[in-house]
Amino acid sequence: MEQQLIELLLVAKKALSTGQAMGEQANMLSQQSEHHADIIERTLPKLVFVRNHLLVQLTTLDRIREFLATKAGDIRTIIKEREATLAKVSFELQSIFGLLRSSVIDPGILRLNHNTQPVVTLFDYIQDQAVLELQQNADDELGQVEMLCSSVEALSKQLANHISDLAAMQDNALSISLDQSTANFAHAKTQVQEMEMTTMAEILTGLTNHYDQLGEATRFCQANPETCDELDITVLLDDHDHLPDILDNLRDSLDIVDAVSEEIRVRMQIYTTVQEELLKVLDQLEQFSVPSGLADHISDKVIQVEAKMKEHEANLDHHFEQLVSLTEWYRQFTYSYHHLIVEVERRRKVADDQEALRVKLMDTLESDYQDEVHERQKWVAEHGHYLPQDLCAFIFDPPSKLTIVKEQDIQPLPQLSDDTIQKALDNVKQQRPPLH
Repeated sequence: MEQQLIELLLVAKKALSTGQAMGEQANMLSQQSEHHADIIERTLPKLVFVRNHLLVQLTTLDRIREFLATKAGDIRTIIKEREATLAKVSFELQSIFGLLRSSVIDPGILRLNHNTQPVVTLFDYIQDQAVLELQQNADDELGQVEMLCSSVEALSKQLANHISDLAAMQDNALSISLDQSTANFAHAKTQVQEMEMTTMAEILTGLTNHYDQLGEATRFCQANPETCDELDITVLLDDHDHLPDILDNLRDSLDIVDAVSEEIRVRMQIYTTVQEELLKVLDQLEQFSVPSGLADHISDKVIQVEAKMKEHEANLDHHFEQLVSLTEWYRQFTYSYHHLIVEVERRRKVADDQEALRVKLMDTLESDYQDEVHERQKWVAEHGHYLPQDLCAFIFDPPSKLTIVKEQDIQPLPQLSDDTIQKALDNVKQQRPPLH
């Protein structure tokens, strides 16, 4: 019996030592888990803060991108409006040019101006090169505005790519969720460990009790050899038989503690890696605002674009005003030419009326003069030859002869064709009144 108890005691001691070793290992793993869980609990709020800060900054950057996109859209709208205006003015000018080319100068005017060309139109009297230069200048200004618009669009695209890269970096960095379930992970896992540690402690207590009971039984047998065989060790034998199962249970609990510890360690490592990656994203984001960085470039570019846009729009307004003014001037030119024809014809009629009146007056004056001459000759025949010359020499003077003299000679008016006159009259009726 004594020998059997000693053997049982040795086995129980070995089982207890093995169990205590597993307990110490589990305790070490538990301490590591607590340390890692503490790191997780301290790191998680930092991750949430950095993530939220990044989201706010990315939202701010996206608003800046939207501002640039809106600015580019506004400039694009201005370009379309200005191009439409230039096209409209150019079309009106071409229409006017067509009208001028179809307005042939009357040959009578050409002869009077000593112009020997077979066909001359109103278009030959304008400086169309100046119009072409104005159109080219306006088109050049639009080209400059297009370049400004493209630069703003490129800047908006550059910022969009920068935001996309930062968002991708953030998404890649956030390999885990930062919601409440994640926050509860460490606590839940340490509770699992605590439960297993409690189970192991209970098992170790049982092993200790079993070892103590065997020790007491052995000492009893050694002290009372005559009654040793009467000792009932049935319970001790039963516990001995269950030692392998008990150790297996300890190993199972240790495995669970080890697995949980590894989960917590891996999660801690993930958190640490996420923190490092998020800080890299934050560092990249802060590069946006450094001196001479993208933020300064955007600010300088916007200021430059706004200043140049004011200059280009002022130039375009000036060019368009000149083009519109020329359009109105050439339209008035055609209108006034038709009035010139009408005026020439009116003056011709006036000149003809004046000449007819002059001839009539000359005939009247000549008739009156001849009548007076006849009367004086008749008086001299009746009375003059009786009177001495030194008495009334004055009475023998001839009558005054009146005449009509033009104060100045005027240039001759052109001889216009009936067709030219009729066309002018028709156009004067159809066209609008002149500008004042």
